[in-house]
Amino acid sequence: MISFLLRQRLALGAVPAGRVRRRALSSLQRFHESRLFPFSREQVFDVVADVDRYCEFVPLCTGSAVFHATRLAGPAGQESVQAELTVGYPPFHERYTSDVVLDRPRRIVATSSAGGRVFQHMRTLWEFADAAPGAAGSPVSPFVRGSAARAGPATRVRFSIEYEFISALHARAASLALDKMARSTVTAYLDRCRALYGP
Repeated sequence: MISFLLRQRLALGAVPAGRVRRRALSSLQRFHESRLFPFSREQVFDVVADVDRYCEFVPLCTGSAVFHATRLAGPAGQESVQAELTVGYPPFHERYTSDVVLDRPRRIVATSSAGGRVFQHMRTLWEFADAAPGAAGSPVSPFVRGSAARAGPATRVRFSIEYEFISALHARAASLALDKMARSTVTAYLDRCRALYGP
């Protein structure tokens, strides 16, 4: 049962803390968050899109793999991937499959694959927008001139997820653990950015 709780956090990344709207336990649930990251949107996009490495930094993700990728016709930078994640901890482990559209560097959309055993419906959306220089805590020094005077890049990250479980039992269990899991997940992505790109 615990593994089913955790599965919702890997809807291409996980469920960050934020505003929560809940209906009845067995119906559609929605979560939203907006946060500034002190990194470029290309850098943040790359971390969220790197599903193969989720098992290295996403809490309770024990396996992650992209097993199909296709470039999409249309605007440059669009790609579709299918990813499988294993979540949980011994003795509970479950697999989750997601169809993901990567629109570099603007957004990532993931939906549950048809025929899944846990979700009736699941959709996550990550959006990445350039923020004002210095917005994420990198102020411009008044003593530096020219191109070096620019503050470090910052990105406004908007995350939303909506999902409905097939089973009311899964819905009930997820509602109990969601807030704690959400806080640790969004931090994991920020920490991963720091580990890859520096403080």
